[in-house]
Amino acid sequence: MDENYWANADSLDADSANSIAVREKLVKRSRYEVANNGFADGMVQTHANYLVGTGPNLRMQSNIEGFDQAVEITWRRWAKAVHLRRKLWAMAHARVQDGESFGVVRENAKVRHRVKMDVVLFETEQCQSPYMPFATEGYIDGIRFDDFGNPVWYDVLPYHPGSEWNGYNQQPEKVPAKWILHWFTLRRPGAHRGVPEFRSTLNTGAASRRWREATIASAETAASYSALLKTLMTPDDGADAAQPFSEIEITKGMMAALPMGWDLQQLRAEHPNAQYEAFLRSQINEQARPKNMPYNLAACDSSSYNYASGRLDHQTYFGTLDIERSDADDLVLDPLFDRWWELAVAEYGWNADPNDPPDHVWDWPRHPVADIQAEANATDTRLRNGMACPTQIYAEAGMDFEDQLVTMANDYGVTPDQMRTILLQACLAPKSGGTLPATQDTDTGTDDEQAE
Repeated sequence: MDENYWANADSLDADSANSIAVREKLVKRSRYEVANNGFADGMVQTHANYLVGTGPNLRMQSNIEGFDQAVEITWRRWAKAVHLRRKLWAMAHARVQDGESFGVVRENAKVRHRVKMDVVLFETEQCQSPYMPFATEGYIDGIRFDDFGNPVWYDVLPYHPGSEWNGYNQQPEKVPAKWILHWFTLRRPGAHRGVPEFRSTLNTGAASRRWREATIASAETAASYSALLKTLMTPDDGADAAQPFSEIEITKGMMAALPMGWDLQQLRAEHPNAQYEAFLRSQINEQARPKNMPYNLAACDSSSYNYASGRLDHQTYFGTLDIERSDADDLVLDPLFDRWWELAVAEYGWNADPNDPPDHVWDWPRHPVADIQAEANATDTRLRNGMACPTQIYAEAGMDFEDQLVTMANDYGVTPDQMRTILLQACLAPKSGGTLPATQDTDTGTDDEQAE
């Protein structure tokens, strides 16, 4: 028994273990499960919703007055023109379902923006090398590397292998690595391709379906019999004869006399129906575990949760989201911004190096909270004791403090500097009343001057 359990264990390296044959089989099974299992479908969609949300915002940090805001506005308009948030969501969905997601940066003259750059997504099967020489060092299916392991180019098929155009031209295009966005989870050193992230729990959906069908079949079988005649007597003991498995139609509201020696009873479903809910909950928990997703999100059911348990379960999941967002910064957003920056500098004539973008960060949507009042009190405490500053608080909410400061100043009819003073008093002034003391000059003069 133990030998059979470990029969498929291997000592292959990461790329060999996730060969094209392995990836193809896992991707097909994963897509089938997501397409035919409502819980699996919901888990992948929920994860993409929580991960991407309404999309990240660019926050420039060059500290050049007016310039940062101009770049942010220009980027936001371009992202809107190419539907970047929608494409990021699709990439997040494919990364979980297929194990990896791809995008290629191309020129698109129809983009309604002065920067004519677009992101074209393609599925994992299109990154493939159908004519790759055997055992070529630094070359795996779909990707060519240099001596340091950096991708040089990606082989991108013009059509999906499963499309109707597959038979026309499948000579791959060698796209330089700088134009490719490749997002996947690195779980083994040396891995260069991803596999579906629910691969370890794909069989739980099949087990759930078998249990459900067995439960339904048991209930249907029990419901098919109106009543059964039962006797412990034999004809020799005086019981009236009855033909085995004979059927008698029962009229509604009738009263009938039973044959002598026979009792009437209904068939009971002995199948453990009461255990189905517990079994299904366990299956959903196991299926969602690879993404650290709590049960109430995986099942879309919080009926058994209170606020404390819900918040505790979400901590692990939110930590996973933060890690994946950081990967998205490094593998998708920053490379995309580098290409965009080169074109934007040339198009708008900015006095900047096109090959060296200024410092910037990405503000993702904040994680949702159930108790808004408790969260607001916690934020107030962090601001008052110096554990956080407004820039950090607004960044956690997916907003740029400097932009919001201007908006607040306009709304209240004050200048941005006056708005800073108002916020300073609101955040750090004593709760008992009063205002902050005026800033003291550290140069107090000579002893004689102090005495005077």
